[in-house]
Amino acid sequence: MEGLLGRPLRDDEAVAVNVYKPAPTAAAQDEAIRRLLERIDKTAEKVQGVPEAEVDAAIDEGVDYVRHHPE
Repeated sequence: MEGLLGRPLRDDEAVAVNVYKPAPTAAAQDEAIRRLLERIDKTAEKVQGVPEAEVDAAIDEGVDYVRHHPE
């Protein structure tokens, strides 16, 4: 490692190796956004005509369930 660094390591230094997946390309991000918005639109179509308070109550119920029933 010292050869790669071009200098000796100090006693208070450590070397770590991390492996990362490359960041998604702009095209992949755009596709993910498109698919998410499409899914949101489909969900919105299903609740047309349902009172907003009822939708909010269902969301609150789902959130409460997830918070109190961890895996």
